[in-house]
Amino acid sequence: MTLAEACAEFLTHCRVAKNLSPHSLRAYTIDLAEFERFAGPATAVVAVDRPLLRRYLSHLFEVRRLKETSVKRRIACLKVMFRWLELDEVIEISPFHRLDARIRLPRRLPRNLTDDEVRRLRAAALAGAGIAGRVTEVKALRAARKAGHDAFTALVAVEVLLATGLRVGELAGMRVEDVDLTGRVITIVGKGSRQRRVFLPDDAVTALVTAYQGVTGARRRDHDRFLMTGTGGPASTQHLRLLIRQTGEEAQLSRRVTPHMLRHTAATRLLENGVDIRFVQRLLGHQSISTTEIYTTVTDASLRAAVIRAAEGMRALRR
Repeated sequence: MTLAEACAEFLTHCRVAKNLSPHSLRAYTIDLAEFERFAGPATAVVAVDRPLLRRYLSHLFEVRRLKETSVKRRIACLKVMFRWLELDEVIEISPFHRLDARIRLPRRLPRNLTDDEVRRLRAAALAGAGIAGRVTEVKALRAARKAGHDAFTALVAVEVLLATGLRVGELAGMRVEDVDLTGRVITIVGKGSRQRRVFLPDDAVTALVTAYQGVTGARRRDHDRFLMTGTGGPASTQHLRLLIRQTGEEAQLSRRVTPHMLRHTAATRLLENGVDIRFVQRLLGHQSISTTEIYTTVTDASLRAAVIRAAEGMRALRR
């Protein structure tokens, strides 16, 4: 079997047997195509060995100059494919066996918004949808009917992300039937097709989601996605990123706002308000609590800043 044939069969296996998401399939396709170009599509899979993989690692770092996260993703994809080939008895043993391909990732703190940035972002989203003052059911319904569709979608996206900490892919994949307005619960299908439930925490967010659902039903075209574009199609992750970035620009924030920043902000706020880290882990859909623990570093940073401010106040009293 050639490398090109193996990659094609593996992608079919991922789509049919593993039922991977379109996003994961797209990433696998890109990563495998890159390795094919490097090793040669006609190369026999049994000829892929540790020296070839080491050369590929060097190529990714030294020629492509990719970041550690990008290299780690490409190597992880290859590991999964060769493990599948081994289990399917196409090869006797994976070339990754006893290959030290561990890649240490730099520890980066999540980028979350400050309280002032959250206020300004929300204010811009509300203004864009034509809502002034406190959000009520009447105001939300009026805005849903009169505001531009994208403006109201942006408002709902911002509020739901800040309230729930969803990933943008989960928000885009949310179906109408997943939203239980009576129980204020949204069922989410996250990474690895794992289901979890998140909650709409207050009347304002619930009113916005209710109004959106009530007004958009007739516009929906041949799909079951909750969030839509102005033409009635499902809102993609790219579309939602654009709406949130534009809302950040309208709020005149000094940095570019992304959906993941809103997820980080939601997680940080929950921990700072005393929510148990295990509950935050469940809400965010983290498989390992170590992933959630990165946010405790952020709250420690907030604590340090508060202590420094308090110390400065004490010094002022000595003068």
